[in-house]
Amino acid sequence: MFRLVVLVISLFTFVASVSAAESTSSTLGTYNLILLEDYNFQGGDVQGQVLIGGDLNANGRAVEFGSRLANTDTAIDAVTIMGDVNANQIRVLNDNNLVYGGALNVSHVELNDGNDGEAIYNANLSIDEVAASLHADSAYFASLSANGTYSDGIFNYVGTDSVAVFNVSAGDIFAQNSNLSLNWGDAETVIINVSAGDAVANDIVVGGGVNLNNGFNGSEAFSNVLWNFYDAESIDFNSLAVKGSVLAPLATTQGGASFDGSFAAVSYTGAREFHNYVFNYETPSAPPVVTVPEPPTIAVLALFLLFLSFRRVRRY
Repeated sequence: MFRLVVLVISLFTFVASVSAAESTSSTLGTYNLILLEDYNFQGGDVQGQVLIGGDLNANGRAVEFGSRLANTDTAIDAVTIMGDVNANQIRVLNDNNLVYGGALNVSHVELNDGNDGEAIYNANLSIDEVAASLHADSAYFASLSANGTYSDGIFNYVGTDSVAVFNVSAGDIFAQNSNLSLNWGDAETVIINVSAGDAVANDIVVGGGVNLNNGFNGSEAFSNVLWNFYDAESIDFNSLAVKGSVLAPLATTQGGASFDGSFAAVSYTGAREFHNYVFNYETPSAPPVVTVPEPPTIAVLALFLLFLSFRRVRRY
């Protein structure tokens, strides 16, 4: 019976370690655009690596991917589309691969700048692991305590931690004609957790004339600032030029003037450019948000099993 108790405790320890490992993600550090479902393309382009869990719907348009990826001796899977590819033409630049899992409804496929790139069919593609990773990361970031303040359009951080965290409401920061600035001090990474707040059906609509100014500009900010829309179910970015990465694992999305950073959502509809910057941060290997029994629960279970063993001994 003692061995059984040890086994149970070891099992819970193993589950905890697995759950923690599943919360670790470098997905936003790899892909420029990640959509769990469809990309409803109306124009623009994606300059980096792309992962689409549903269909690419371009309605007869020509689509271009990967213009800012490195042209190396070994082709990478620059564009992975797990569903159907519906377009007049698809171009994958810099001699890289197009991988697809559905029908290739395209008049012309151009694998540009060399002879290494291939169009590869794979019927076994799945978005499940990536989706779980994005949800875990979003929940982890949302669980962080704020150590920065927001007031009158200014995000301000003056601490010594490497990660600056701001918890704000979409209604407070995305009002019409807002100018937002960021002072991130000595922090290396900025997490802005944006709650849908009291928005109807958790739908966020960014007001017109919203601008991201001082502190949000430049490649350092583009690669180290994350907007975590952890509870939004739809987001209309309107005319906002988004600077920094976007994580919105529950949201259908549209609009925006342009996007500088990784972008992850359920779907996107629009005609905008996704510039090739990725989020330069990986969640800790053992974040606090894991679904495992608390230590007291394990202890109580162990004591209960010991009690059963003693009763068994007394009977004999």
